[in-house]
Amino acid sequence: MSDTKARAEKIYPTSALLQSKALAGYQPDFARAILTKPAYTLQEAKAILDKYAKGGKR
Repeated sequence: MSDTKARAEKIYPTSALLQSKALAGYQPDFARAILTKPAYTLQEAKAILDKYAKGGKR
């Protein structure tokens, strides 16, 4: 197995991310409305939320 695969980020269900301390700094209703897929990596979820928090569009 390559190092890249061994270090791949874990994918979490969106509901677990919304309840996590890692996303506690985001307004819950905002995060719930933006994160529409069933699962994300933590880095992906934060990047999406930051993009919208700064006025980005899809």
